Amino acid sequence: MASFRCTACAGSGEHEYDHLGHACPLCGSPDVVFAMAVEDLPDEVLEALIGIAPPGDETDE
Repeated sequence: MASFRCTACAGSGEHEYDHLGHACPLCGSPDVVFAMAVEDLPDEVLEALIGIAPPGDETDE
């Protein structure tokens, strides 16, 4: 489940996140923000996030 908030209809709540579409589940507007718990992220996303170096790990040559 993912929390969502829509700026078009002012709706909010929880909804099953569909990574294929990005629209408000209430009105269909693309002006919506989804938030997912880390535990609910797909494995591919977690692996990509783990591979990102933290700030300050850059080496100046």
